Amino acid sequence: MTDRHRNEVSGTAARSGIAARASLILFIVCAVQFLDAMDIASMGPALPKIQTDLGMSPSALQWVVSAYVLGFGGFLLLGGRLADLLERRRLLVTWLVIFAIASIAGGLVTAGAPLVGARLLKGVSAAFTAPTALAILLDTYRDEDERNRALGHYLAIASVGFVLGLVVGGFLATASWRITLFMPAVIAIVVAIMAQAVILPGRHGERLQRPDLLGAVSVTLGLLAIVFAVSRAADSGWLAPLTISAAVAGVLLISAFIMIEKTARAPLIPLGIFSRPQFAAANTCMLFQGCYVAFQFVSTLYYQQRLGWSPWQAGAAFVIGGLIVGVAARWFAGVVGRRGAWPLASFGLALQAVSYIWFALGLGHVAIYALLVVQQLLGGIGFAAAYPAMNITAVASAAADEQGLASGIFIAASQIGTGLVVGVTATVLSYASSAGLAGYRAGLWFVIGVTAAVSLLAATTAIKHRRRTETAIKHRRRTE
Repeated sequence: MTDRHRNEVSGTAARSGIAARASLILFIVCAVQFLDAMDIASMGPALPKIQTDLGMSPSALQWVVSAYVLGFGGFLLLGGRLADLLERRRLLVTWLVIFAIASIAGGLVTAGAPLVGARLLKGVSAAFTAPTALAILLDTYRDEDERNRALGHYLAIASVGFVLGLVVGGFLATASWRITLFMPAVIAIVVAIMAQAVILPGRHGERLQRPDLLGAVSVTLGLLAIVFAVSRAADSGWLAPLTISAAVAGVLLISAFIMIEKTARAPLIPLGIFSRPQFAAANTCMLFQGCYVAFQFVSTLYYQQRLGWSPWQAGAAFVIGGLIVGVAARWFAGVVGRRGAWPLASFGLALQAVSYIWFALGLGHVAIYALLVVQQLLGGIGFAAAYPAMNITAVASAAADEQGLASGIFIAASQIGTGLVVGVTATVLSYASSAGLAGYRAGLWFVIGVTAAVSLLAATTAIKHRRRTETAIKHRRRTE
């Protein structure tokens, strides 16, 4: 064997090893996303049994869900930024272990308050694992086409995890709600072991001169206050003193954070990232995810309150859409490179709006299964087209050392957007609760209005982006 042939064989083996490691990393990152999505969805069907076993009041019970959202939304920006400044493998493994411990602790509780505390800690853990895992994925796949395909897998797995959480959570809750907490712990431990073995250690944060403690504290407390206000509003109303106080405190803390970052020598979050048009538009458009969840909220209430469906049946109603997203998201992520993100996002958002309009107009007039299937088909395709386009645009707008931050902001935008849209939708429903079908339609029309506005923003951004691109091409041709 010649030296040249030996080198070729060695090079091929090295490339195969790199590709295999990248595939394993993709699997690990997808498993983290699957874990988060499944954990969120699986708690819903278990809530009635939790209330009975632990003797929780309805107002206390909603904090089993809200505590997770509070921890997740409040710590996302900090988690995302630390993913850029600290060693990512260690950060991911550490918080996966904490997630597992919190899950086990939650499954062993005998009272409501410790369960809420365990759910809060799980939310904080997810706020660190989610952006860190996504940053690892983006760092592993540098080629644009490969990255888009990897993101497609990542988003598809999230959808599958959510659907399985609804269905499996319903099955497990019939045996014991504690199993729904123990199962994620097992998955988290397995993923942590794999991450420690597969992901190579790397050093990040050489640019960090001095910890920006004031910035970290102010942004975290500010987000916690805002997420708390949104969660509280769904239960107590938007004009409740505690809701208003939390919202005002959140705005003041975020304002203080902005002032701190403007003068900090080593800011925790470079504010310039928010001035990039593509990044800002992509994150604003994440209100559409709030519309998706708000639609599930309204339709689930309709299925259970009006039609008398069980929680398991209501959860199964979303399986078609979830499976469509799981299959189609990977394909649409590949289309982004050929057709562009904004035209695809406009198409997906418009299709979602059409699916909601169909459901609102058909409510009470069209056979429920026909109504459900058509909405799930249109809505699933729309979500599968829009979400990858927004995610790819958001992370593509960030520099290599801002991937964790960009991921954290993107996920935080979707969480806060979801809280706002669902909170307002719940308020609309409460005011129209005595109106029968018209009350459900009122909630749906609010969702439709927000989706249409976001769709218009995406279409406008697509037109502006195309004009800028054409102008840049013409300018380059003149200078050549």
